[in-house]
Amino acid sequence: MQNTAIEIWIYGVIMILGGIMGFVKVGSKASLISGVGMGLGLIASGYGVSRGSYDSLVVAEVIAALLVVIFAIRFAKTRRIMPVGMLAILSLAAAVVFGAALKK
Repeated sequence: MQNTAIEIWIYGVIMILGGIMGFVKVGSKASLISGVGMGLGLIASGYGVSRGSYDSLVVAEVIAALLVVIFAIRFAKTRRIMPVGMLAILSLAAAVVFGAALKK
């Protein structure tokens, strides 16, 4: 489970940095709040996973799945690969990895 915790932490940091970048580039407070909020939730769940918590892994999976939906909707509206398309792909990959860890 330690590798999965590290993957969750990396994904969480990426979400935090993405929220900060969205705020700096466009002034989007929504990006800042959601990016930092989701990122901190992921980092906290990664900590739980590192301690062996199955429930924390479920939380990480739910956050990743939620972000897949959010970014897919945004991509459908904007058709922009950067950053929304890439974040949709990253979130899908994270959801698959976390889902696979849930099955173990």
